Amino acid sequence: MKKIEAIVPHARLERAFASLKELNLGGITYYESRGRGEIPRPKVHSGRGTGMYTPEFNVNSTIMIIVNDNMVDKVVEKILEGTSSGLKGEGKIFVSDIDDVVDIGSKKRGESAL
Repeated sequence: MKKIEAIVPHARLERAFASLKELNLGGITYYESRGRGEIPRPKVHSGRGTGMYTPEFNVNSTIMIIVNDNMVDKVVEKILEGTSSGLKGEGKIFVSDIDDVVDIGSKKRGESAL
């Protein structure tokens, strides 16, 4: 089993979900994250005034998916399909090994818990 974590621009989250929906995955977890990479941070208005400032971090979303080994390439491809425009600094995808999974409700373990 593998864990896929994809850090993508928040504005492209729905496009990523639409691409991943085609794979009929068991579950997806996502959360809002902040980070600093190569994409310049946009200036934003400060409060009600006309002042502008550059935030310290960009707003991103992190998608986390646990899949069987044979699904990794398909999931990564779908995330790229939904989020990449070919520009540098659009995010990262990390793939790591998972030793075990336990479904809390059914108490199943391993791949059957996915």
